[in-house]
Amino acid sequence: MKKILNPVTIALCKAVKFRLSFTFALLLFTCGIFAQGLPDNEMRTHYIDVGQGNATLLEFSCGAILIDAGAEGPYTQAALIRYIERFFNRRTDLNKTLNLVIVTYAHEDHNAGLKDVFTKFKVLNYIDNGLRKGSGKMNQKWAQDNATSMGIAYASYSYDQAIAVPWKKGITDAIIDPVNCNGTNPEISILSGRFIAVPAGMTRAALDDNGNLHSLVVKVKFGDSSFLFTGDLEDKAMNQVANFYSGTRMLDCDIWEVSHHGSYNGTTTTWLNAVTPKCAFISCGKWDSGKVGARDNYNTYGYGHPRIQALDMLQQAITEKRSPLDSIVAFYGIKEKHKNYKVTQNVYCSAWDCTVVMRAFKNGTYSMVD
Repeated sequence: MKKILNPVTIALCKAVKFRLSFTFALLLFTCGIFAQGLPDNEMRTHYIDVGQGNATLLEFSCGAILIDAGAEGPYTQAALIRYIERFFNRRTDLNKTLNLVIVTYAHEDHNAGLKDVFTKFKVLNYIDNGLRKGSGKMNQKWAQDNATSMGIAYASYSYDQAIAVPWKKGITDAIIDPVNCNGTNPEISILSGRFIAVPAGMTRAALDDNGNLHSLVVKVKFGDSSFLFTGDLEDKAMNQVANFYSGTRMLDCDIWEVSHHGSYNGTTTTWLNAVTPKCAFISCGKWDSGKVGARDNYNTYGYGHPRIQALDMLQQAITEKRSPLDSIVAFYGIKEKHKNYKVTQNVYCSAWDCTVVMRAFKNGTYSMVD
């Protein structure tokens, strides 16, 4: 995916990709020999670099799912569509069809490209948290109002629905889990969504004012491999969800897409104890995005992502290591409150790794491709 990047960013991404290519040289050679399709025992998760936003493509032997269609702005929104187009040019067997599109919640950094996705590709199912407010409310309203006329099955889900399911198994149905592959068939469930009743420790005003708290929590199991997606879920809601599923392995996963772009309120020790990830991925923009020319704070520089306190917790919780990065930029506040930081554990981020694609296998192993 071509991007117009500053020289520092280009050098950083090239250096990272060189190290990854060296580490997985044999793997990359193997991946390049087939033009389309995946074996039944493999899935791929494409954490797409859309700047300060979220978009993740799940690829299976028999289908594909998009979790969020966000972007930092028009350029990254167009880049997202180009990425999906190139994906379908390789996977011609899928006929430009997404079995499911999930929007975790209604902010633009999670749904800016939703209309483009609906109109440029065939979408069979669409789910969200049912709300119709937030910075991306027009995109969410449009999708909700037009899905049926476009032949797309639509449903929304809440935390209250999830906790009503016996044995704390989360919600699954034909819309949530529309991919049915031979061999290893993925299992997809919703563990949380919008809050209807007010949980203990929260107020109605806080719930109404903060759309992040209503983010969908999506669990994907592929044999013995597992992934977790939590949108922009924040600490109060995270701990509520973690407490509910305490004593189960429903939140446990191999790879977690870190909540809220690595913000200070998107990672807690309670959550990490429940999730126990082997690897984590953070989706956010380059550290200096918005430093020059931006008129508002709705950018990476203005938010200060990722935060050092989140990175510290992740590096302490994750035991597996990556090729170390000695001088990535991380924040202890917003704007100028940043410094160089060293990453040694299995923590990846679009700010310094660009797009990351993970291979997962039914036996519970995983690896990275370029």
